[in-house]
Amino acid sequence: MAYRRTDQVSARLAQTRRQILNSAREIISELGFSGAQMSDVAQRSGVATGTLYRYFANKEELCRQVFREVSTREMNMLATIASSDAPPEERLAKVLRTFAGRAIQGRRLAYALLAEPVDVGLAEERSRFRRTHAEIFAGILEEGVASGAFRLCDVRLSAACMAGAIPTVLIGSLAPDAEALETDAERIVDEIVAFCFSGVSHPDTRTFQTREERAAS
Repeated sequence: MAYRRTDQVSARLAQTRRQILNSAREIISELGFSGAQMSDVAQRSGVATGTLYRYFANKEELCRQVFREVSTREMNMLATIASSDAPPEERLAKVLRTFAGRAIQGRRLAYALLAEPVDVGLAEERSRFRRTHAEIFAGILEEGVASGAFRLCDVRLSAACMAGAIPTVLIGSLAPDAEALETDAERIVDEIVAFCFSGVSHPDTRTFQTREERAAS
């Protein structure tokens, strides 16, 4: 009986922790990391503020865990695309479109992850996030260079440029006070893909399609 009760307690604790993290992610999606106050997270989670501190010692620890979970989910999605059997140029285009497109769709959370001023701990998570992005890009570029789909280049440098350029391009579009993006979203994604391909394509060769070209094909 004691062992069974312990399992029940562990399950309840895990459920409460998950509820706290879900509530924190919701608030960050609405207000950013700066707006995620522990008392508000506790209220939305349905627990006392004191109880919340039993699970997370401080706001930084809670926010870092949310950052890790969200970024891991996004990275796994991109890694799945990158590891498919499609040609390298198709995989690169899909990874770029997925990354930029999802950021625009969930722009408040994406802004928090990519650009919001944060403390040192979250800045470390963000750096790790970008390095993982670069590794995904580098893997595709390496295969593309080997197959001749992309020009000979330093894949690590090219991948790092992509990983740094995309968030920079998106910052203005993702900012909380930016205007709605419904009419410009696809154009922005097309420009990002075009820019990234221009750095690795053979001269006078283009291996991506604009929105109009995709519709016509």
